[in-house]
Amino acid sequence: MSSKKIIAISFLCAAFGFVAFAPNGSAAQTKKPAAGDASRGKELFSTCSQCHSATTKDAGVGPGLKGLFKGKKMPATNRPVSTAVVTSQIKKGGNGMPGFASKYSAQDISDLVAYLKTL
Repeated sequence: MSSKKIIAISFLCAAFGFVAFAPNGSAAQTKKPAAGDASRGKELFSTCSQCHSATTKDAGVGPGLKGLFKGKKMPATNRPVSTAVVTSQIKKGGNGMPGFASKYSAQDISDLVAYLKTL
């Protein structure tokens, strides 16, 4: 089959919600965000720093996040600390915190979580 036909079929399948296959025969997959970049996450944290401190555990508007991943429980919710829980908290918010899923991309959130792990 020519590459033009493969491209046309893949486009049509994608347009109609079917799984498209790449020319090498592997199923096309949704890209996951790359591993988090802590230095970029530190830059993004400026939005978070309006309510959260990176240098203390003391609460301001929101809890201080120093040592977040060294603890066992999230400071405001008492949920277990994990990448998935912190990611969910950033995306969905809760307990007075707004969600940021519409502001940050999956990569941005991955970068923020990478930075939080360094605190």
